[in-house]
Amino acid sequence: MAESNRPIIRACDLVYRAEETAMADGREFQVILDGMSFEVHRGEVFGIMGMSGAGKTSVLRLLMGLVQPTSGDIEVLGRSIIGLPEYELNRIREQMGMCFQYAALLDSMTVADNVAFALRRRSHLSRQEIERKVEEHLERVGMSGTGNQMPAELSGGMKKRVGIARALITEPQVILYDEPSAGLDPIMASVIDNLIVGLRDEFGMTSVVVTHEVEELFGISDRVMMIYQGKVVACDTPEALRGTDNPYVQQFVRGQAHGPIAV
Repeated sequence: MAESNRPIIRACDLVYRAEETAMADGREFQVILDGMSFEVHRGEVFGIMGMSGAGKTSVLRLLMGLVQPTSGDIEVLGRSIIGLPEYELNRIREQMGMCFQYAALLDSMTVADNVAFALRRRSHLSRQEIERKVEEHLERVGMSGTGNQMPAELSGGMKKRVGIARALITEPQVILYDEPSAGLDPIMASVIDNLIVGLRDEFGMTSVVVTHEVEELFGISDRVMMIYQGKVVACDTPEALRGTDNPYVQQFVRGQAHGPIAV
């Protein structure tokens, strides 16, 4: 298969069980994902939606190799990441950026130091080159001139944008977003959405976006996958999902209390 046609991410029959409670007579496990398969195409915004606790964030953790599936396979950039030694897994992670739900900036570091963190650890660039790249990426996300500020001085939306700059600075092929607009007002949420779409349009960036905000996800995604009880119940374009007769999708999209999704 030509490289341009190969899915940049492929998950096959993923099962993930997390230890829930240590029992006196053994362990009890909660099934988070139960036989999930999907592909992410190069250069697309791929959305993942579902109820709170449906396993959306677990999918991101699995894609980053932060946890291992109970069974199944995950390919990133054409290579299975299951069972890889940490040093080899880190080489793949270098091609991926992660934007956490609450930005996860290091409070003791300035904005510039937060953005530069990965470059200082992974690259042999000079201090001047790193400073130039930091300012370039802060400007890209509309945060030029904030390098000397501390995270505590920033609003929630500003922290999110700094987090995106930090994820971008190593020039990854894939960025994963966990609830990118959580806690933001509608205007700032729109700014973040425009950044995600702009990165796709300008640089061909592949993005995986996890959220339960349906309208936001439909507005920026090329395709959207819905998960329920650890399974994929639908995966298609936003237009197709709006018109589907799939009862799970319809209940979730319309925000209805009654339907196959237990509430």
